Amino acid sequence: MRSLIKIFSFLCTVVCAVLFSLIYFGQKAIPDSITTVENNGYEAPKILGVSLFNSDVVSKTGVVLGTAQASQNEAKISLLNIIPVKSTKITNSKRQYVIPGGEIFGIKLYTDGTVVVGMDSIESENGEVNPAEKAGLKIGDIIKSVNGEKVTSTAELAGLIEKSAGSKMNFFVLRDESFIEIEFQSVKEKSSGKYKAGLWVRDSTAGIGTVTFYNPENSSFGGLGHAICDIDTDEIMPMAQGDMAEAYVNGLYKSSAGNVGELCGVFTGNNTGILCINDETGIYGYTSCEKQENPLPVAVKQEIHDGYAQIICTIDKNPPEYYDVKIVKVFSNSSTVNKDMIIEITDERLMSKTGGILQGMSGTPIIQDGMLVGAITHVFVNNPKQGYAIFAERMLETSVCREMQKFIVDNQSAA
Repeated sequence: MRSLIKIFSFLCTVVCAVLFSLIYFGQKAIPDSITTVENNGYEAPKILGVSLFNSDVVSKTGVVLGTAQASQNEAKISLLNIIPVKSTKITNSKRQYVIPGGEIFGIKLYTDGTVVVGMDSIESENGEVNPAEKAGLKIGDIIKSVNGEKVTSTAELAGLIEKSAGSKMNFFVLRDESFIEIEFQSVKEKSSGKYKAGLWVRDSTAGIGTVTFYNPENSSFGGLGHAICDIDTDEIMPMAQGDMAEAYVNGLYKSSAGNVGELCGVFTGNNTGILCINDETGIYGYTSCEKQENPLPVAVKQEIHDGYAQIICTIDKNPPEYYDVKIVKVFSNSSTVNKDMIIEITDERLMSKTGGILQGMSGTPIIQDGMLVGAITHVFVNNPKQGYAIFAERMLETSVCREMQKFIVDNQSAA
């Protein structure tokens, strides 16, 4: 009898362990949100070729995704149709099509306010004084206005500080998404006799990136796959306005283990578009560039898989070319929006020319199974043949968000 009890207890332990393992697997493998297209539905992950997870779709509502009306459902996923595993949102929408990019473009970004990137002491008649530190300013603060007067450039800020002649000023500052008021007083520099703030500030930045896609429906584009950040503070640059500039590659520095190379770009002087959004998924705007190619469908993340793919990129003065890559890993529930996949360069032609992924290749489109699946965002410093990529689905969602639509309305009203 005791032997039977022991065997029964062992079997119960094994069954419980298997069930808990399957539940854990389901929670990790099933995405928190799922987008399906053209009512194709969602197939839960299989184990040994058998589907053990079933979904019960409830509470249907209507939502707008991009320019298409979509239906959204709350799905309850269960194991063996008995044990609850997780709830996930399933959105069914119309298939979206865009034209893949691959060209480099110039970025000229002007900040919304001036960004504090450093502070210095001033040698006054009474000794060294750090007025910025004394006032409580911090690196990364964005000075929006002084005494109620909007500040848009470093020159404007310097002029207001000099004009104050040491009297108290009221700085309106954005810090960590909250607005604060800071009382500030400049100091007269002993050597020059001018009033100084002891501030290093920035009001613009420029660089190059790669276009991920063009949307022929509204002449919009998306690129980079990650935000443009300040080089000193590593914070996302608050953009007031920006230009998409024509550029070309005039050389490169190869990547090697521990040393990331870069594309060297030159601006031609011609602006080809305007920038509207700079956020963690990339940079977006509208362009006058017309690309005469057939649009490709944009994949949803459930359609992306490990294995063969291609990228389209520009590494010299020639037009963009296709190169072979491998999708090493897909993270369906990635918590970092621009690290959804790991990709690896497998094309020997590209490796021999670049040594791997370069700075300036951010935004390079990734094609798999005839669909745009994502864009390169980061390179692994110690293994530059590999890097992270963002889902194209994420970028397209940002490019049709309310901020872009508001930009259109505002400019139409102004016209």
